[in-house]
Amino acid sequence: MELAKYAFFWGCQIPARLPFMEKSTRLVLESLAVDYTDLAGFTCCPEKSLVRNFNKEQWLLTAARNLSLAEQAGLDLVTACNGCYSTLKSAHMQLRTDHELKKRVNYFLQQIGLQYQGVVKVKHLVELLHDEVGPGKLRSHVQKPFSGMRIATHPGCHMLRPSSAIRFDDPLKPTKLDALVEALGAHSVDYQLKMTCCGGALSHAGEEEDSLALTRKKLLELQKMQVDALVLLCPACFIQYDQKQYLAQRRGERLNIPVFTYPELLGLALGLSKEELGLESHRVAIGDFLARWEQNLDHFGEVKQYLDLPAARRCFECGACVADCPVAETTDSFKPRELIGRLLEGKIEELLQSKEPWYCVECHTCYELCPQKFGMEKVFGVLKRLAWERGLVPASIKGGVGTFLKTGRLGEPDERNRKKLGLTPFPSGGAEDWQKLLEICKEQE
Repeated sequence: MELAKYAFFWGCQIPARLPFMEKSTRLVLESLAVDYTDLAGFTCCPEKSLVRNFNKEQWLLTAARNLSLAEQAGLDLVTACNGCYSTLKSAHMQLRTDHELKKRVNYFLQQIGLQYQGVVKVKHLVELLHDEVGPGKLRSHVQKPFSGMRIATHPGCHMLRPSSAIRFDDPLKPTKLDALVEALGAHSVDYQLKMTCCGGALSHAGEEEDSLALTRKKLLELQKMQVDALVLLCPACFIQYDQKQYLAQRRGERLNIPVFTYPELLGLALGLSKEELGLESHRVAIGDFLARWEQNLDHFGEVKQYLDLPAARRCFECGACVADCPVAETTDSFKPRELIGRLLEGKIEELLQSKEPWYCVECHTCYELCPQKFGMEKVFGVLKRLAWERGLVPASIKGGVGTFLKTGRLGEPDERNRKKLGLTPFPSGGAEDWQKLLEICKEQE
Protein backbone atom coordinates (compact mmCIF):
# COMPACT_ATOMS: atom_id res chain seq x y z
CA MET A 1 0.00 0.00 0.00
CA GLU A 2 1.41 3.36 -1.02
CA LEU A 3 1.65 6.02 1.65
CA ALA A 4 -0.39 9.18 1.26
CA LYS A 5 1.41 12.41 0.58
CA TYR A 6 1.72 14.70 3.57
CA ALA A 7 2.47 18.30 4.33
CA PHE A 8 5.00 18.35 7.14
CA PHE A 9 4.18 20.79 9.91
CA TRP A 10 7.50 21.63 11.58
CA GLY A 11 6.19 24.15 14.09
CA CYS A 12 8.43 26.78 15.68
CA GLN A 13 10.80 24.99 18.05
CA ILE A 14 12.31 22.45 15.66
CA PRO A 15 13.56 24.80 12.90
CA ALA A 16 14.42 27.57 15.37
CA ARG A 17 16.15 25.69 18.19
CA LEU A 18 16.62 22.08 17.08
CA PRO A 19 17.42 22.06 13.33
CA PHE A 20 19.32 18.78 13.79
CA MET A 21 15.96 17.20 14.70
CA GLU A 22 14.61 18.46 11.37
CA LYS A 23 17.66 17.06 9.56
CA SER A 24 17.35 13.56 11.05
CA THR A 25 13.59 13.49 10.41
CA ARG A 26 14.02 14.45 6.77
CA LEU A 27 16.74 11.83 6.29
CA VAL A 28 14.72 8.93 7.71
CA LEU A 29 11.56 9.90 5.84
CA GLU A 30 13.54 9.92 2.60
CA SER A 31 15.12 6.56 3.49
CA LEU A 32 11.66 5.08 4.06
CA ALA A 33 10.25 6.69 0.88
CA VAL A 34 7.59 8.62 2.80
CA ASP A 35 6.16 11.19 0.39
CA TYR A 36 5.91 14.60 2.05
CA THR A 37 6.37 18.25 1.20
CA ASP A 38 6.77 21.63 2.90
CA LEU A 39 3.96 24.13 2.50
CA ALA A 40 4.47 27.88 2.62
CA GLY A 41 2.30 29.96 4.92
CA PHE A 42 2.23 27.98 8.15
CA THR A 43 2.45 29.90 11.42
CA CYS A 44 2.74 28.67 15.01
CA CYS A 45 0.20 25.90 15.63
CA PRO A 46 -0.39 27.89 18.06
CA GLU A 47 0.96 26.70 21.42
CA LYS A 48 -1.82 26.11 23.93
CA SER A 49 -0.64 27.52 27.24
CA LEU A 50 0.81 30.67 25.66
CA VAL A 51 -2.20 31.50 23.46
CA ARG A 52 -5.37 29.53 24.19
CA ASN A 53 -5.53 30.47 27.87
CA PHE A 54 -5.60 34.16 26.95
CA ASN A 55 -7.62 34.23 23.74
CA LYS A 56 -9.38 31.03 22.67
CA GLU A 57 -10.70 32.54 19.45
CA GLN A 58 -7.23 33.62 18.28
CA TRP A 59 -5.92 30.15 19.16
CA LEU A 60 -8.68 28.41 17.22
CA LEU A 61 -8.49 30.74 14.21
CA THR A 62 -4.72 30.28 13.95
CA ALA A 63 -5.03 26.49 14.10
CA ALA A 64 -7.93 26.51 11.62
CA ARG A 65 -5.93 28.61 9.18
CA ASN A 66 -3.06 26.07 9.28
CA LEU A 67 -5.48 23.20 8.75
CA SER A 68 -7.12 25.04 5.86
CA LEU A 69 -3.80 25.54 4.09
CA ALA A 70 -3.24 21.78 4.07
CA GLU A 71 -6.80 21.17 2.88
CA GLN A 72 -6.36 23.70 0.10
CA ALA A 73 -3.28 21.80 -1.05
CA GLY A 74 -5.13 18.48 -0.83
CA LEU A 75 -2.68 17.11 1.74
CA ASP A 76 -2.90 15.61 5.21
CA LEU A 77 -0.67 16.98 7.96
CA VAL A 78 2.11 15.18 9.83
CA THR A 79 4.15 16.68 12.64
CA ALA A 80 6.96 15.60 14.95
CA CYS A 81 6.09 18.16 17.60
CA ASN A 82 3.84 16.96 20.43
CA GLY A 83 2.52 20.46 21.12
CA CYS A 84 1.63 21.09 17.48
CA TYR A 85 -0.03 17.69 17.27
CA SER A 86 -2.19 18.25 20.36
CA THR A 87 -3.20 21.73 19.26
CA LEU A 88 -4.07 20.82 15.67
CA LYS A 89 -5.93 17.64 16.63
CA SER A 90 -7.84 19.45 19.41
CA ALA A 91 -8.86 22.31 17.10
CA HIS A 92 -9.74 19.85 14.36
CA MET A 93 -12.00 17.88 16.73
CA GLN A 94 -13.72 21.02 18.07
CA LEU A 95 -14.46 22.30 14.59
CA ARG A 96 -15.75 18.97 13.33
CA THR A 97 -18.15 18.50 16.24
CA ASP A 98 -19.41 22.08 16.70
CA HIS A 99 -21.08 23.28 13.51
CA GLU A 100 -21.83 26.76 14.82
CA LEU A 101 -18.20 27.22 15.80
CA LYS A 102 -17.05 25.96 12.42
CA LYS A 103 -19.43 28.40 10.71
CA ARG A 104 -18.03 31.32 12.72
CA VAL A 105 -14.41 30.33 12.04
CA ASN A 106 -15.11 30.01 8.33
CA TYR A 107 -16.64 33.50 8.29
CA PHE A 108 -13.23 34.89 9.27
CA LEU A 109 -11.21 32.51 7.09
CA GLN A 110 -13.21 33.50 4.01
CA GLN A 111 -11.97 37.06 4.45
CA ILE A 112 -8.48 35.79 3.49
CA GLY A 113 -9.63 33.34 0.82
CA LEU A 114 -9.61 30.15 2.92
CA GLN A 115 -12.22 27.69 4.14
CA TYR A 116 -12.04 24.85 6.66
CA GLN A 117 -13.97 21.79 5.48
CA GLY A 118 -12.86 19.25 8.11
CA VAL A 119 -11.44 16.64 5.72
CA VAL A 120 -7.76 17.05 6.59
CA LYS A 121 -6.15 14.35 8.73
CA VAL A 122 -3.53 15.23 11.35
CA LYS A 123 -0.95 12.60 12.29
CA HIS A 124 1.95 12.51 14.69
CA LEU A 125 5.22 11.17 13.26
CA VAL A 126 4.98 8.22 15.69
CA GLU A 127 1.46 7.53 14.41
CA LEU A 128 2.68 7.63 10.81
CA LEU A 129 5.65 5.34 11.50
CA HIS A 130 3.64 2.86 13.54
CA ASP A 131 0.31 2.77 11.75
CA GLU A 132 1.32 3.55 8.15
CA VAL A 133 4.91 2.38 7.75
CA GLY A 134 4.72 -0.27 10.48
CA PRO A 135 7.27 -1.83 12.86
CA GLY A 136 7.72 -4.77 10.49
CA LYS A 137 8.88 -2.59 7.61
CA LEU A 138 11.16 -0.62 9.92
CA ARG A 139 12.68 -3.86 11.14
CA SER A 140 13.37 -4.94 7.57
CA HIS A 141 15.27 -1.69 6.91
CA VAL A 142 17.49 -1.90 10.01
CA GLN A 143 21.17 -2.34 9.17
CA LYS A 144 22.69 -1.71 12.60
CA PRO A 145 20.29 -2.91 15.31
CA PHE A 146 20.38 -1.79 18.93
CA SER A 147 20.50 -5.34 20.26
CA GLY A 148 21.36 -5.44 23.95
CA MET A 149 20.57 -1.77 24.53
CA ARG A 150 18.07 -0.78 27.22
CA ILE A 151 16.16 2.29 26.04
CA ALA A 152 13.37 4.11 27.86
CA THR A 153 10.68 6.02 26.01
CA HIS A 154 9.23 9.37 27.03
CA PRO A 155 6.02 9.81 25.00
CA GLY A 156 5.34 13.21 26.55
CA CYS A 157 1.99 14.66 27.56
CA HIS A 158 0.71 16.11 24.30
CA MET A 159 1.42 13.18 22.01
CA LEU A 160 -1.42 11.35 23.74
CA ARG A 161 -3.61 13.95 25.41
CA PRO A 162 -6.33 15.05 25.45
CA SER A 163 -7.42 11.55 24.50
CA SER A 164 -10.89 12.82 23.58
CA ALA A 165 -9.30 14.49 20.56
CA ILE A 166 -6.23 12.40 19.81
CA ARG A 167 -7.21 8.74 20.12
CA PHE A 168 -4.16 7.09 18.61
CA ASP A 169 -2.72 5.32 21.67
CA ASP A 170 -3.60 4.69 25.31
CA PRO A 171 -3.14 8.04 27.12
CA LEU A 172 -1.94 6.33 30.31
CA LYS A 173 -0.27 3.14 29.07
CA PRO A 174 0.92 3.79 25.52
CA THR A 175 2.75 1.13 23.53
CA LYS A 176 3.34 2.45 20.01
CA LEU A 177 6.58 4.36 20.60
CA ASP A 178 7.86 1.35 22.54
CA ALA A 179 7.03 -0.90 19.59
CA LEU A 180 9.00 1.41 17.28
CA VAL A 181 12.01 1.27 19.62
CA GLU A 182 11.86 -2.53 19.76
CA ALA A 183 11.63 -2.66 15.96
CA LEU A 184 15.20 -1.32 16.02
CA GLY A 185 16.33 -4.28 18.13
CA ALA A 186 16.48 -2.49 21.51
CA HIS A 187 14.62 -3.41 24.67
CA SER A 188 12.09 -0.74 25.62
CA VAL A 189 12.29 -0.46 29.40
CA ASP A 190 9.09 0.15 31.34
CA TYR A 191 9.40 2.39 34.38
CA GLN A 192 7.23 4.03 37.00
CA LEU A 193 7.58 7.65 35.91
CA LYS A 194 7.13 7.00 32.18
CA MET A 195 4.05 9.21 31.87
CA THR A 196 5.15 12.13 34.05
CA CYS A 197 5.60 15.56 32.46
CA CYS A 198 9.11 16.77 31.60
CA GLY A 199 8.43 20.04 33.43
CA GLY A 200 9.05 22.27 30.43
CA ALA A 201 5.94 24.39 30.98
CA LEU A 202 7.29 25.46 34.36
CA SER A 203 10.35 26.85 32.57
CA HIS A 204 8.03 28.97 30.42
CA ALA A 205 6.58 30.37 33.64
CA GLY A 206 10.07 31.24 34.90
CA GLU A 207 10.14 28.50 37.54
CA GLU A 208 13.43 26.92 36.51
CA GLU A 209 14.20 25.03 39.72
CA ASP A 210 10.75 23.49 39.98
CA SER A 211 10.95 22.63 36.29
CA LEU A 212 14.29 20.90 36.77
CA ALA A 213 12.91 18.97 39.74
CA LEU A 214 10.52 17.09 37.45
CA THR A 215 13.28 16.43 34.93
CA ARG A 216 15.70 15.25 37.59
CA LYS A 217 13.20 12.86 39.17
CA LYS A 218 12.75 10.90 35.95
CA LEU A 219 16.45 10.89 35.06
CA LEU A 220 17.40 9.56 38.51
CA GLU A 221 14.94 6.69 38.15
CA LEU A 222 16.36 5.82 34.75
CA GLN A 223 19.93 5.89 36.09
CA LYS A 224 18.93 3.56 38.91
CA MET A 225 17.47 1.17 36.32
CA GLN A 226 20.72 1.34 34.28
CA VAL A 227 18.97 2.54 31.15
CA ASP A 228 21.29 3.28 28.22
CA ALA A 229 19.31 6.20 26.78
CA LEU A 230 16.02 8.08 26.75
CA VAL A 231 14.14 8.47 23.46
CA LEU A 232 11.37 10.98 22.73
CA LEU A 233 9.85 13.14 19.99
CA CYS A 234 8.74 16.40 21.55
CA PRO A 235 11.18 19.30 20.96
CA ALA A 236 10.23 20.91 24.29
CA CYS A 237 10.90 17.63 26.09
CA PHE A 238 14.23 17.28 24.30
CA ILE A 239 15.28 20.74 25.45
CA GLN A 240 14.33 19.80 28.99
CA TYR A 241 16.05 16.42 29.15
CA ASP A 242 19.12 17.25 27.09
CA GLN A 243 19.91 20.93 27.55
CA LYS A 244 18.58 21.29 31.10
CA GLN A 245 20.27 18.05 32.13
CA TYR A 246 23.53 19.46 30.75
CA LEU A 247 23.14 22.60 32.83
CA ALA A 248 22.58 20.42 35.89
CA GLN A 249 25.72 18.45 35.04
CA ARG A 250 27.71 21.68 34.92
CA ARG A 251 26.46 22.47 38.40
CA GLY A 252 27.92 19.20 39.60
CA GLU A 253 24.82 17.02 39.54
CA ARG A 254 25.46 13.37 38.75
CA LEU A 255 22.99 12.99 35.92
CA ASN A 256 24.08 11.11 32.82
CA ILE A 257 21.29 9.83 30.57
CA PRO A 258 21.89 10.35 26.82
CA VAL A 259 18.79 11.66 25.04
CA PHE A 260 17.76 10.96 21.44
CA THR A 261 14.80 11.82 19.30
CA TYR A 262 13.30 8.75 17.66
CA PRO A 263 14.30 9.84 14.13
CA GLU A 264 17.92 10.04 15.32
CA LEU A 265 17.79 6.54 16.76
CA LEU A 266 16.08 5.27 13.62
CA GLY A 267 18.66 7.01 11.44
CA LEU A 268 21.54 5.31 13.26
CA ALA A 269 19.81 1.93 12.87
CA LEU A 270 19.36 2.61 9.15
CA GLY A 271 23.11 3.09 8.84
CA LEU A 272 23.30 6.89 8.80
CA SER A 273 26.30 8.41 10.54
CA LYS A 274 26.21 10.61 13.62
CA GLU A 275 27.67 13.41 11.48
CA GLU A 276 24.90 13.14 8.88
CA LEU A 277 22.30 13.24 11.64
CA GLY A 278 23.87 16.24 13.36
CA LEU A 279 24.28 14.50 16.72
CA GLU A 280 27.15 16.80 17.66
CA SER A 281 24.47 19.35 18.52
CA HIS A 282 23.45 17.36 21.59
CA ARG A 283 24.55 18.80 24.92
CA VAL A 284 24.60 15.62 27.02
CA ALA A 285 27.46 13.39 25.83
CA ILE A 286 26.44 10.41 23.72
CA GLY A 287 29.92 8.96 23.07
CA ASP A 288 29.70 6.16 25.63
CA PHE A 289 26.29 5.12 24.32
CA LEU A 290 27.57 4.94 20.73
CA ALA A 291 30.68 3.00 21.81
CA ARG A 292 28.58 0.46 23.71
CA TRP A 293 26.29 0.14 20.72
CA GLU A 294 29.20 -0.51 18.35
CA GLN A 295 30.59 -3.11 20.76
CA ASN A 296 27.20 -4.83 20.91
CA LEU A 297 27.01 -4.83 17.12
CA ASP A 298 30.21 -6.89 17.05
CA HIS A 299 29.00 -9.30 19.74
CA PHE A 300 25.46 -9.72 18.51
CA GLY A 301 26.54 -9.91 14.89
CA GLU A 302 28.18 -13.22 15.74
CA VAL A 303 25.22 -14.46 17.79
CA LYS A 304 22.72 -13.53 15.05
CA GLN A 305 24.36 -16.02 12.69
CA TYR A 306 22.91 -18.80 14.82
CA LEU A 307 20.08 -17.31 16.90
CA ASP A 308 16.81 -15.50 16.24
CA LEU A 309 17.16 -12.63 18.71
CA PRO A 310 13.47 -11.52 18.66
CA ALA A 311 12.53 -15.13 19.45
CA ALA A 312 15.07 -15.13 22.28
CA ARG A 313 13.48 -11.93 23.60
CA ARG A 314 10.04 -13.57 23.54
CA CYS A 315 11.52 -16.59 25.32
CA PHE A 316 12.91 -14.36 28.07
CA GLU A 317 9.64 -12.47 28.47
CA CYS A 318 7.65 -15.71 28.66
CA GLY A 319 9.72 -17.84 31.07
CA ALA A 320 6.87 -20.31 31.48
CA CYS A 321 9.08 -23.40 31.18
CA VAL A 322 11.72 -22.34 33.71
CA ALA A 323 10.04 -24.23 36.56
CA ASP A 324 10.09 -27.39 34.44
CA CYS A 325 13.85 -27.38 33.81
CA PRO A 326 15.16 -30.44 35.74
CA VAL A 327 18.60 -28.90 36.28
CA ALA A 328 17.23 -25.54 37.48
CA GLU A 329 14.98 -27.42 39.89
CA THR A 330 17.91 -29.19 41.59
CA THR A 331 20.82 -26.78 40.99
CA ASP A 332 20.44 -23.33 42.56
CA SER A 333 23.34 -21.88 40.56
CA PHE A 334 21.63 -22.54 37.20
CA LYS A 335 19.11 -19.78 36.44
CA PRO A 336 18.36 -20.18 32.72
CA ARG A 337 16.04 -17.18 32.36
CA GLU A 338 18.61 -14.87 33.97
CA LEU A 339 21.27 -16.15 31.57
CA ILE A 340 19.07 -15.38 28.58
CA GLY A 341 18.46 -11.90 30.01
CA ARG A 342 22.20 -11.33 30.29
CA LEU A 343 22.68 -12.38 26.67
CA LEU A 344 19.99 -9.91 25.57
CA GLU A 345 21.79 -7.20 27.55
CA GLY A 346 24.93 -7.85 25.51
CA LYS A 347 26.91 -9.64 28.23
CA ILE A 348 27.95 -12.33 25.79
CA GLU A 349 31.66 -12.54 26.56
CA GLU A 350 30.86 -12.80 30.26
CA LEU A 351 28.58 -15.77 29.55
CA LEU A 352 31.13 -17.49 27.34
CA GLN A 353 33.74 -17.22 30.08
CA SER A 354 31.40 -18.87 32.60
CA LYS A 355 30.44 -22.52 33.05
CA GLU A 356 26.74 -21.75 33.39
CA PRO A 357 25.64 -22.49 29.77
CA TRP A 358 27.03 -26.00 30.15
CA TYR A 359 24.45 -26.76 32.84
CA CYS A 360 21.86 -27.12 30.08
CA VAL A 361 21.69 -30.87 29.42
CA GLU A 362 19.56 -30.41 26.28
CA CYS A 363 16.82 -32.75 27.47
CA HIS A 364 14.36 -30.89 25.19
CA THR A 365 11.80 -30.42 27.98
CA CYS A 366 11.69 -26.65 27.41
CA TYR A 367 11.31 -27.15 23.66
CA GLU A 368 8.34 -29.48 24.05
CA LEU A 369 6.63 -27.04 26.43
CA CYS A 370 7.39 -23.95 24.33
CA PRO A 371 4.36 -22.49 22.47
CA GLN A 372 6.67 -21.03 19.81
CA LYS A 373 8.81 -24.22 19.63
CA PHE A 374 11.92 -22.27 20.51
CA GLY A 375 13.00 -23.59 23.89
CA MET A 376 15.66 -22.13 26.19
CA GLU A 377 18.05 -24.86 25.09
CA LYS A 378 18.47 -23.14 21.72
CA VAL A 379 20.15 -20.17 23.41
CA PHE A 380 22.51 -22.39 25.37
CA GLY A 381 23.36 -24.41 22.28
CA VAL A 382 24.50 -21.22 20.54
CA LEU A 383 26.53 -20.13 23.56
CA LYS A 384 28.24 -23.52 23.65
CA ARG A 385 29.11 -23.25 19.97
CA LEU A 386 30.62 -19.78 20.41
CA ALA A 387 32.50 -20.95 23.50
CA TRP A 388 33.95 -23.85 21.49
CA GLU A 389 35.14 -21.46 18.77
CA ARG A 390 37.02 -19.50 21.46
CA GLY A 391 38.40 -22.59 23.18
CA LEU A 392 36.33 -21.87 26.29
CA VAL A 393 34.96 -25.35 27.00
CA PRO A 394 35.23 -27.79 29.93
CA ALA A 395 38.14 -30.21 29.57
CA SER A 396 35.84 -33.22 29.39
CA ILE A 397 33.87 -31.72 26.51
CA LYS A 398 37.06 -30.75 24.73
CA GLY A 399 38.40 -34.30 25.04
CA GLY A 400 35.21 -35.87 23.72
CA VAL A 401 35.02 -33.55 20.71
CA GLY A 402 38.72 -34.10 20.04
CA THR A 403 38.19 -37.85 19.88
CA PHE A 404 35.25 -37.39 17.55
CA LEU A 405 37.25 -35.18 15.20
CA LYS A 406 40.02 -37.79 15.01
CA THR A 407 37.99 -40.97 14.68
CA GLY A 408 34.42 -40.03 13.88
CA ARG A 409 33.41 -41.71 17.13
CA LEU A 410 33.29 -40.77 20.80
CA GLY A 411 34.88 -44.10 21.72
CA GLU A 412 36.28 -47.28 20.09
CA PRO A 413 34.51 -50.63 20.58
CA ASP A 414 35.83 -52.64 23.57
CA GLU A 415 36.44 -55.88 21.68
CA ARG A 416 37.90 -57.68 24.73
CA ASN A 417 34.75 -57.35 26.77
CA ARG A 418 32.55 -57.83 23.74
CA LYS A 419 34.28 -61.20 23.15
CA LYS A 420 33.66 -62.24 26.75
CA LEU A 421 29.98 -61.54 26.20
CA GLY A 422 29.96 -63.66 23.07
CA LEU A 423 29.56 -60.74 20.70
CA THR A 424 31.07 -60.87 17.23
CA PRO A 425 33.66 -58.22 16.25
CA PHE A 426 32.07 -54.85 15.68
CA PRO A 427 32.03 -53.68 12.03
CA SER A 428 34.96 -51.45 11.11
CA GLY A 429 34.34 -47.71 11.21
CA GLY A 430 34.45 -45.33 8.28
CA ALA A 431 37.04 -42.96 9.77
CA GLU A 432 39.07 -42.65 6.58
CA ASP A 433 36.10 -41.73 4.34
CA TRP A 434 34.72 -39.53 7.10
CA GLN A 435 38.00 -37.58 7.30
CA LYS A 436 37.91 -37.08 3.51
CA LEU A 437 34.38 -35.74 3.84
CA LEU A 438 35.51 -33.22 6.45
CA GLU A 439 38.36 -32.06 4.22
CA ILE A 440 35.94 -31.50 1.33
CA CYS A 441 33.69 -29.46 3.62
CA LYS A 442 36.62 -27.31 4.74
CA GLU A 443 37.58 -26.62 1.14
CA GLN A 444 34.05 -25.39 0.41
CA GLU A 445 33.99 -22.91 3.33
